[in-house]
Amino acid sequence: MKTMARPIRETPILFGEDARRFREAMQNVKPEPPEVRARILRDYELMKKAYERGMADQRAREDANGGVDPWFKKV
Repeated sequence: MKTMARPIRETPILFGEDARRFREAMQNVKPEPPEVRARILRDYELMKKAYERGMADQRAREDANGGVDPWFKKV
């Protein structure tokens, strides 16, 4: 029998020094530099355009083939 994935384990509970360090790290989050944010947004827009173009191509193939995309017939 083939399984798809293993179950996700529970998130561990932190105690003592580990909990203190984690809480301190969460309270002292440093914002990312503007250059990093600009790069992330640029990459996001690039991927968004690629997705939209791919979906437009898929819709065009479906329109040309009576609602079926021949690229994904075997899936």
